[in-house]
Amino acid sequence: MFSYSARIVLLLCIAFVVFQPDAAGKDARIVIDESINTLNLDQKIEIFEDTESKWTIEDIQSSEMDKHFKQYQTGVPSFGYAGSVYWAKLQLDNQSLEHDWLLEIRNSTLDHITLYSEAGDEFKAQKTGDLLPFSERDMNHRNYVFEIELQTNEAKTMYLRFETEGAMQFPLTLYNHKTFLEKTLYEYGVLGLFIGIAVVMAFYNLFLYFSLRNKSYLFYVLFILVNLITHLAFTGLAYQFIWPESVWWNNRSIVFFMCLTNIVAVLFAKSFLDANTYIPRINILFNYLMLFNLATMVLLFFSYPAALNISVASIACMSIVIMIGAFISLRRGFRPARFFLLSWYVFLTGVIISILADAGMIPLNFFTKYAWQMSTAFELILISFALADKINMLRLEKEQAEQEAIKSQKEKLESLKQNDKLKDEFLAITSHELRTPLNGIIGLADSLYDGAGGEINNTVKDNLKMIKISGIRLAHLIDDILDFSKLKHNDIQLHLKKVRLKEVSDVVVTICETLLKQKDIKLINRISPDLTVLADENRLQQILFNLIGNGIKYTEKGEVVISAREIKDKVIIEVKDTGIGIPEEEHQSIFLPFNRGNQFSASTSRGSGIGLNITKRLIELQQGEITLQSTVGEGTSFYFTLPLYQEAERAEPEIASTVSVVSREYHEQTSLSLEMPSTDVAVNGGSRILVADDDPVNIQVLINYLSMAGYTIETASDGEEVLSKISQNDSFSLLILDIMMPKMSGYEVCQTLRETITLTELPILMLTAKNQIEDRITAFEVGANDYLMKPVDKRELLSRTKTLINLKESTLKVQRHAEEVARINQQLLEMNDLLEEKVTSRTKQLEWKNQELDKINLELRQIEQSRIDLLSNISHELGTPLTFLQGYIQTVQEGFIEASNPKYLELAQEKITLLDRLISDLYDLIKFESGKMQLKIRTIPFTSWFNHLFEKFEFEVNRNGCLIHKPVFKNVLDNDGELLIDVDRIDQVMTNIIYNALKHLSKEGEIFIFGELVHHQEDENGFETKVKIEVRDNGTGIAEEEIPFLFNRFYRGSDQNSDEIKGSGLGLAITKEIIEYHKGHIWIESKKGEGTSVFFTLPIIL
Repeated sequence: MFSYSARIVLLLCIAFVVFQPDAAGKDARIVIDESINTLNLDQKIEIFEDTESKWTIEDIQSSEMDKHFKQYQTGVPSFGYAGSVYWAKLQLDNQSLEHDWLLEIRNSTLDHITLYSEAGDEFKAQKTGDLLPFSERDMNHRNYVFEIELQTNEAKTMYLRFETEGAMQFPLTLYNHKTFLEKTLYEYGVLGLFIGIAVVMAFYNLFLYFSLRNKSYLFYVLFILVNLITHLAFTGLAYQFIWPESVWWNNRSIVFFMCLTNIVAVLFAKSFLDANTYIPRINILFNYLMLFNLATMVLLFFSYPAALNISVASIACMSIVIMIGAFISLRRGFRPARFFLLSWYVFLTGVIISILADAGMIPLNFFTKYAWQMSTAFELILISFALADKINMLRLEKEQAEQEAIKSQKEKLESLKQNDKLKDEFLAITSHELRTPLNGIIGLADSLYDGAGGEINNTVKDNLKMIKISGIRLAHLIDDILDFSKLKHNDIQLHLKKVRLKEVSDVVVTICETLLKQKDIKLINRISPDLTVLADENRLQQILFNLIGNGIKYTEKGEVVISAREIKDKVIIEVKDTGIGIPEEEHQSIFLPFNRGNQFSASTSRGSGIGLNITKRLIELQQGEITLQSTVGEGTSFYFTLPLYQEAERAEPEIASTVSVVSREYHEQTSLSLEMPSTDVAVNGGSRILVADDDPVNIQVLINYLSMAGYTIETASDGEEVLSKISQNDSFSLLILDIMMPKMSGYEVCQTLRETITLTELPILMLTAKNQIEDRITAFEVGANDYLMKPVDKRELLSRTKTLINLKESTLKVQRHAEEVARINQQLLEMNDLLEEKVTSRTKQLEWKNQELDKINLELRQIEQSRIDLLSNISHELGTPLTFLQGYIQTVQEGFIEASNPKYLELAQEKITLLDRLISDLYDLIKFESGKMQLKIRTIPFTSWFNHLFEKFEFEVNRNGCLIHKPVFKNVLDNDGELLIDVDRIDQVMTNIIYNALKHLSKEGEIFIFGELVHHQEDENGFETKVKIEVRDNGTGIAEEEIPFLFNRFYRGSDQNSDEIKGSGLGLAITKEIIEYHKGHIWIESKKGEGTSVFFTLPIIL
């Protein structure tokens, strides 16, 4: 029996449950009276979430679904990115005289909305959404508006079905026509004002861009416009006025313009913050952010939900990165970043609030829904301040920089003038000083060659010949340098007179024949003997020599033709070759000083790069001009003009004599032609070295040095020959490579080799006369091992050669050793893997054994606890009837009562029956728990067994003054199923349940039996369908806290003062074991004072 305080607590709990307000049970009617013009329905609607999108209006409007609708009471309905279908129920009761009403959903991004309104016995459907054409809407409005007709005193129930891939938000408001029109006009006025301000700001900043030419303003204009379009798409204005029939585009436009806004924002941030200067690392992140948003825009065409989620996250990430960049720029002294940082802080705050509102994490209202738009407006204002601050700062810096630049320019100009003067003086002095030793070198070599020091062999003669030719070339280079210096300062003196063009050109052609070597080139002079010009004879010869020499130098085979023609008072001279040609983009730059052209660097190493510049200046000083026409691969034509000589001159024989002397002297100096040294000089026993250079002198010097050191030498005169020899023979230990060679430069050869040959497989030593740091860096970048300047020192050359060859040999040894170590390591790894596999296998076996031991220990503990509980309960349960029987027998023996007294005999019989039932139940329970119970499973028709239950228990129930109803099966069976059961044991289950019900039933109590098929996925026992049996009574019921213990052994409830004969406390425990042996499940539902239902399931075969 409950204590007094426990009863009070129980009554209070029951009263709380019974009288607690139920949202679903409240009167959810929405009454519209005469005082209402506008009615907010957000907290007056009832909402149901259809997670599986399976319910139709026929299902929803049924009375059984009413309990599933819950009244929404927390502000604007907002459920985040739910993915479910939501139903809203409206019960409108019109008590006003107004018949026509408008229902507005203030969210223009919902995909599908369907309004179901009562129309007789059916529901009329009205559909809208951003996945339907705008023309199908009830009203021409940016939001979704439904026209509703309600007669006076008419009550109507309506359902709204919402489905969307975006944020599930559906704020609802009811208006009459007049109020809605006023509200719409005001709303569109505010939106128009916002749009107008944005457009004015865009045009104003565009004007500033055209005035200041600052890219930041252009990106700011784009940022304003893209934000404006995003706002139009978000508010539904774009769908209403811009693309009303573009359904697919409208659904994706918001995400598209959000991503585009991110890209423009990053471009603006890069430009405004000068990211390359102040934040180069953050600038890399900016580039990745733009690529990420471009990828999201592409993803949008395949998956809208994924692109939406990514774009929302991208806005926050982009804002954070921009804020970090602005903060770093501010720390590094970029003052305008302060307004910029503040603007993005405001924007990020608004974005976070909007994201949280869309996700349903904070309440949705006007400020949280439009926080992003409001923060964007403040951001644009702050950014305009930042731009103004930046322009002011740039203006001040520009003025300061201009002042400093003017001052610095003046100082540098004076310094350059002084340095240029000193340079020219140094150049002139140095050039003149070089002539003395150079003259001695040439003279001594020439005298030794003629035998001044005695008879010499042919090898010495060849070497002296190379010394002499090299000296002559150096002399010409010095002359070019002096001419260049004089021309630069207009300090050259010309001796203009009559010159016979044919004679001068013949001399130059004869000189240039020595340059042909073994080339298949014809020199053709087509100048008429009658042409005379007014020119400086020596300078004209220099001009022709430079042009013809260039033609020969860059022509492999063909012809070089010199021609001339008279036009008015001028003579046009043409030098035409069939060489490699000059690209059109180099036609102007080819005449600049020290410009050799890209094609020249790969084809020759000769020339200073000032020859054409000198030629052009000499022609211009003689009142002429020079042009060219060229086609790459076909040849080049140089045209230059000179004044026509129009008066007879008496000094003509003297002129001819001078020319002949000059030509004879030059011819004698250059008539000693050179041949390329032998391409294979072998010294037995040395490493093989390939030497590549197009200059025979350089080749011979290297051969002399390396041969004396014991190396085997092979030579190549151009890049193609180098590649050919290496492809045919890979035994070279070193390649000594000149940078400037015909056909392929040394850079190109080295880069080609490094595509297949590593630094250690073939070391490369670069030799060049270039001494610029850029040349050295380029050499190492294309794969050279070392770099050496000309002229080379013998000891340095041999030292570097030895080091590189030793490096290759050492690398080969290390490589072989590494291969051996790798082989051993592989064996160790294989052994280690084998050991790890064995250890893993043993560990798994031990874990499995431990799990088995833990399971056995748990079972032993459970068995031990069961044994203790069983002995404890048995001693108590057996003690009570045995004590009574012992007392009864003793009382009879002592004569206090008669042995035939029926009252005491009946009591004794009840105690003996209780003992028998207890022993039987214990026996069954032990067999079940030990797994030794053998069930006699057989098939039995379900219908006959189910209907037989009434006949089986009708008499006993009626005898106790109660009523049992015939069993009711809730499903319709197409064919009779069969149960797989032990009939006797299931009858025992039913008997236990029925008799337990009878114990707690009052007179005229009722018992109901129900059956129902339960369909579900196939369980572990292979059954897809089971039958659920329910035995319900209207008895006293069971306290909720006792239900979990009802299937425990010897549990008989807490009603200790009941006068009824108590059972053994094992019936329900045995019942549970029997049901579980049949692969079923049993449970109890009950409310105190209302009755009890016992459910159990059994497998059925249909």
